[in-house]
Amino acid sequence: MNPVEISASSRDLQIRKATPGEHAAIAAMVLAIALETFGSDLVSQDRFSEEDWSRSWLAICDGDMAGVVLTNGEWIGDLWVRREYRNRGIGKALLLRGESEIAAHGHRIFRLRVVKSNTKAVDFYRHLGWQIEREFPHETLPATMFEMSKPAAD
Repeated sequence: MNPVEISASSRDLQIRKATPGEHAAIAAMVLAIALETFGSDLVSQDRFSEEDWSRSWLAICDGDMAGVVLTNGEWIGDLWVRREYRNRGIGKALLLRGESEIAAHGHRIFRLRVVKSNTKAVDFYRHLGWQIEREFPHETLPATMFEMSKPAAD
């Protein structure tokens, strides 16, 4: 699949597949974003280095790695955008790429999990048509989660 070129707030943005050689850089970026967002109490550092980031889509903005989305089946498994690149349409572009990938694999519903206290993320997803399906405690971390879903467009 060819990279998708879009404009986000007058900056050049490219959404492209990650390469295996970018694994360490992506894991480090995601860990930094997670620590900044949630602090060390809610972040499992091993999780990010063990993830297969070669299956992800990257947002490259002005030559910098700005964010990443990773899907798994009908799930948006991860969506992260660096703080300095937020509010520029990058998260939306990554989410739409993830939804497109899920739909291309034949899934008719999209799902994700988000930390309930991350109200900016919850509002972001709701604004883009996602609905809260259930609230539940995280399996290993001291956090309450939302499971959200969105039907695929016909």
